[in-house]
Amino acid sequence: MSRIKDNEWLNEYEDFLNAENAEIPLQIKNQVFNKIQKLMVSNALIVFFKILGIHMGVGFLSLSVCHQFGMNPFDTEKSLADWMMSVGGHHFCMFGCGVLFVSVSLFAAGCFLTMEEVNALKRTEFLQTLSLGIISLGSFAFFGVDFAISIALIWLMGSLVGGFVATEAVWKLKMLKQQSK
Repeated sequence: MSRIKDNEWLNEYEDFLNAENAEIPLQIKNQVFNKIQKLMVSNALIVFFKILGIHMGVGFLSLSVCHQFGMNPFDTEKSLADWMMSVGGHHFCMFGCGVLFVSVSLFAAGCFLTMEEVNALKRTEFLQTLSLGIISLGSFAFFGVDFAISIALIWLMGSLVGGFVATEAVWKLKMLKQQSK
């Protein structure tokens, strides 16, 4: 009985080797390519929602070290904002807080995202970073923070710079990790 199975296996293997020139049906070829593409190219919208979830938690925690627009949910006395105000004034502080608020979230997200998801982030980094910044400003306004549009724009520019730097750093770190495997 064992010999029959061995012969069947050998026949199937020979059929496989001889099938090299066989034509693959287009429908099957397309299904395989679509599955591979879904595995290799992450959906940027899904990546955004992952980052947004992480940003909500990390952004809230970052308010403990930098009271942005005067928000101090942890009622701490000192803030990174105090130092930034003394070094560069109100505009420097708003820019620095924007950098910090978004970049820390993207660094944290980089720990949880796959390389394919980081590639999707990199492909759409301007839109993703701008969206995080606008949603953050909207959240501040929702919780009653009063701010001038000009100051909010400086904060938003800082968040864009922080987002671009963090995205590039996360991408390079993921590439180094992948190359070391």
